[in-house]
Amino acid sequence: MTTGICSSTVSCVGRVIFSVLSLVLLLWAVPARAEKLHCPSVTDNDEKNNEIARRYFQMGGMYHDKQDHLKAAEAFECVLKFVPYSLTARYRLARAYDGMAVYSRAREHYEMILVYDSAEAESLKPEIRKRLAEIKDLKDRVTVVTVPVEPAVVDDKTCPPVVVKGQQEALAKVEKLMDGKSWLKARQLLDETLKKLDGATPAQRKLCMSAEAGLGLLLHAGIVHFNLNNLQDAGDLFTQVFRLRPESVLPKKYETAALLEFFQKTSSAYFASVQAEKEKQLRIRQLEEGHGIAPEPAENPTVALEHQPQVKVERGKPLVFVCRAQDGLGVAKVVLSYRLDDGAAREEVLEKLGTRRWVTVVPGAGLSFVKFAYHLAALDSSGNEVAAWGSAEKPHVFSLPAEKPVEPGPGVTGPVTGPVTGPVTSPVTPKPPGRSWRIYLAGAGGIDFGFIPMDTITQLGAYTTNHGWGRNAPVFSMELGLVFLHSHRITVGLRRTPFEYRVSMEDEKAVRTTQMQFFARHVETFFMDSDIRPYLGAGGFGGPLRMLVENDARFEGDNGVKDSYEMGGAFLNGVAGLQMCFWKSCHVAWHFEANVLWKFASPVDDPVFSTDYLKTVVIWLSTGLAFNF
Repeated sequence: MTTGICSSTVSCVGRVIFSVLSLVLLLWAVPARAEKLHCPSVTDNDEKNNEIARRYFQMGGMYHDKQDHLKAAEAFECVLKFVPYSLTARYRLARAYDGMAVYSRAREHYEMILVYDSAEAESLKPEIRKRLAEIKDLKDRVTVVTVPVEPAVVDDKTCPPVVVKGQQEALAKVEKLMDGKSWLKARQLLDETLKKLDGATPAQRKLCMSAEAGLGLLLHAGIVHFNLNNLQDAGDLFTQVFRLRPESVLPKKYETAALLEFFQKTSSAYFASVQAEKEKQLRIRQLEEGHGIAPEPAENPTVALEHQPQVKVERGKPLVFVCRAQDGLGVAKVVLSYRLDDGAAREEVLEKLGTRRWVTVVPGAGLSFVKFAYHLAALDSSGNEVAAWGSAEKPHVFSLPAEKPVEPGPGVTGPVTGPVTGPVTSPVTPKPPGRSWRIYLAGAGGIDFGFIPMDTITQLGAYTTNHGWGRNAPVFSMELGLVFLHSHRITVGLRRTPFEYRVSMEDEKAVRTTQMQFFARHVETFFMDSDIRPYLGAGGFGGPLRMLVENDARFEGDNGVKDSYEMGGAFLNGVAGLQMCFWKSCHVAWHFEANVLWKFASPVDDPVFSTDYLKTVVIWLSTGLAFNF
């Protein structure tokens, strides 16, 4: 018997084959390493481009969920290649670079979003500013990050070809839909196309909308909204068209007498506003050059009404008054109230010249005084004072020395005149400032949903078999109170609820009763210069609250058992609501309100702060009219 590695030729060959197969299997089992993400080229088909962009957007989201920030960045860069102004893709790209600790690129994309002017961008800006402050001085932790996708060039000089191509294709489809009178589908397609520019700066948006396709989209969107009777939106869109191309005209095939009349009225209003703006800018320039008024600062004033008195006052020369009103006060008018010496009070309305700036000039020809006392008051559209600088009791005073009488020359005898008695005038009482408070009155109707724990004993002696919600409707309420400090409201109210329920199973008929509850709350209203005003508040609520309880078992001869549960007591009341003003002054408003009532104390015959009562919650929903006067 011979010795060696292989006992025979066959066994040796077998071992070699086995070793090779093992090596192949071992290599095959090694996980494949990730390669660079491939981004396709932009096509001439806008639908295909959008489909590719959607696919890579989903891919980027998947990589983001897996914390693979490099692949996520590559995917979102590819999305921007197909949809250059995608705000969401740019925001997620910035977050991907942030996650990789490539802070320089993260800052670059975050800062780009800060110059966008869409509603979606505004919602992201507070978070972005906070993050930029956190990474302001951080250095990149990754030396080299290779992102193979070259995104489309996005600047303020050219509109990306992919955007122009998409607008052209969308315009062709919109015209087909409009020819078939499919106004709703046309509006949907137009909205989707125009929304793609939400991530563009104002300069980029103007550039893309100034092209033929962009102008066509705006013009057709105005026609579509007019045919849907959305006249406000139609007017806004036509106005945008005039801003970009003043000589624009309607397409003949969509022109009707009514549309042409509306289009011409919008055109006249636009050019009138342009002329008024030119005159206003000329007036601003004349004031700044002729009276030394400084250009208006961009930032919001730090006080409600900002004003600096004129430094140098000279007899016979005009007095210039400039003030700035803070945002959010709803200022409609600023009034200068002044007195010359001890004369009657006079008023001068300032002219709004700028974003927050109000100006007036008191001519010098009429200014011959020893004392000039004045103060400023800012009023809202209802005439209520919302801010002031100085007051009638503590005005600011300019003083000048009294004029010296002219001495007669030698040999000249001055005229002899008798004593002159000044005219007798009644003292003039200055006009009191407008009210800073209002009376609030509201009426509403609604419904309650009360939480009823399991094993609760109902009016008819049944046990609830689960946690559930009882119902109480209808609920009518009246509320009266005072609005003060412009946005705060304190009120008291009364609720009335008609209810039918069975006292016991022996009773053949349900009892009809009316329950009364009382409440008081304080709320604060936000966005006081808007027509839609949300508000939040809290207060207390008390009284009996009876809830209808569904009964699984129907009793013979009954058309529905009126079983119920009463959960009266004292409640804490959380309030959230929304006011929709019928007019800017909001004297009348429709309001929607949600109240959360949490029971913290019960009647004397029940324990206070028991476990069940801690779980007792009532949701009260209501809507109605509110009056401020």
